Amino acid sequence: MIRSPLLVVAAAALLLGLPTSAGANDATLRTTLNSWSKKVGVDAHSVALAAQRRHPRRMTYSAKRFYRDALHARAAVAAQKPSTAKGARARRLALTAFADYALAGSKWAASGQARLAHRRAASIADANAGARYARTGDTLLVAAGKLLR
Repeated sequence: MIRSPLLVVAAAALLLGLPTSAGANDATLRTTLNSWSKKVGVDAHSVALAAQRRHPRRMTYSAKRFYRDALHARAAVAAQKPSTAKGARARRLALTAFADYALAGSKWAASGQARLAHRRAASIADANAGARYARTGDTLLVAAGKLLR
């Protein structure tokens, strides 16, 4: 009876010691990229909706969530190890895209805060800068996705 619990503990320790990205390849990179791009897309929609409806507090909150999710997405993509040269290029593009999304989120959050402080010119400038970063990120993410097809 004593051997059985020890065997279970030893097996669990062995399983926990295995690297989680042992089977990482272009397919897992594509899956990671798809899931995070959907999540970031939903966040971007909530930022746009709050801005359109002129809710600067809600926009700031959504922009901060967009920023955090972009950083988490970048970390998740960075943990993937592509198996081909195209996958490696796609990974680099995706890392840059999510970094641009993080910059867009920080600019949008700054825009919402400037709007709350009644600094309209700064708010508009930050919103435009965020939109530029987001467009650049979109272009890069689409290119990365095409490489992983």
